[in-house]
This record gives sequence, structure tokens and C-alpha cells, in this order.
Amino acid sequence: MGQHRRENRPLPRRGERVALAQYRPGVIIAYGGVPYHYDNGCFYRPMDNYLEVVAPPIGIRVRMLPTGYRRIYIGTSVVFYFNGVFYRPSNREDYEVVPPPVGAEVPELPDGAQVLVLNEQKLYELDGTYYKEEIRDGQTWYRVIGKDGVVNTENTYTLQIGDTLPDLPAGCRPVVINNQKYYVSPDNVYYQEIIADNKLLYTVVGK
Repeated sequence: MGQHRRENRPLPRRGERVALAQYRPGVIIAYGGVPYHYDNGCFYRPMDNYLEVVAPPIGIRVRMLPTGYRRIYIGTSVVFYFNGVFYRPSNREDYEVVPPPVGAEVPELPDGAQVLVLNEQKLYELDGTYYKEEIRDGQTWYRVIGKDGVVNTENTYTLQIGDTLPDLPAGCRPVVINNQKYYVSPDNVYYQEIIADNKLLYTVVGK
């Protein structure tokens, strides 16, 4: 597996905010009508007078891969991985953000990945992508086993009512039913906010 060394410095996590007056990443990429700010693998979306660290939208393109990217082979195809984001080379001499390939193995988890237990298995999740730890040749790897609320284990597992996640899957939108606020995913799974151990979580309440 080809790779470049990842810098040993903390990366800003999803949801972190910086004031526009204090920090201005050097590259602005317009996509979907939004001027995303990009800085070596981190994407920021403008919000009023600050920038918020976000997962990049699928399809956005960057001119250069971030320092520390990993080259991942999937069959005869190659993608590049950095901190939970997958890129593929395009015919425009740039790199396009693509959906996480289920089955891809990466040598490290993205910063901010949360531990959760589904179907009695310990998994890690960030941005709706699920990783499973595996030991191979004495080394720890993390296999992408699901995305968008569906986990592909030995027996495909779909989220069940009562399952609790640290983050909403990508594409969820708020809805109000009987004066209660919920979030519904593109595949019509309903989530409700709960507070447990002083943490904001999301539990599946309907399908």
C-alpha cells in the first residue's frame, strides 16, 4: 500500500468552529452554491461569521491530496484515503470525493470516530460510515462495513428501533410530528435526540 506520512498534529473535528476573523483557509471551492473552504484535508462551511468543520459533499473536487493520504486498493481500482474521506483521481487532473467503498481497509480511524455496539459487535462510526477493527499479520486495520445507516456484517444488519448512534447519518432532515422533533434519513429511518451521560445521542424510533 503506497502512502505519505500523516502529520502528527491534531486535526479539527466535525462540528468545530473558527471565527472568520481568526482563520482563513487558503483554498475556496464552490460546490452546490456553497463556497467551501479547504485546508489540507479539512473542509469548512461558512456559517454567519464563522466556519464549521464538515464532512465534504460527495462529488466535490480538490486539486491536491492532503499530506498523509493513504493509497487504498480495491480489486484493480485505487482510491485515496485521509481522515474518513475517500478520493479518486478524475480526468480533470484533480481528485473527487467519493462515497466510502464498503470493504475498503484503512490503517487508522478518522479523528472523532465514536465507539458503538450494533448487533453485539463493537464498531466505530463517523459521518454515517461504520468501521470494524480487524487484526491481520499482527497489525490493526479498520474495514469499512457500512454507510448511511446500513451495516454489512456477516449477516447484513439494518438499524433497529432502539439502536443509538453518536451522530446522524448523512442526509438526515428535521421533521416535526405531534409537536415532537425528529430526524428522518433518506432511507426513511426516524431518529430522536436523547441525552445520556451528558452526551447528545440519536436513537432510532421508527422506520
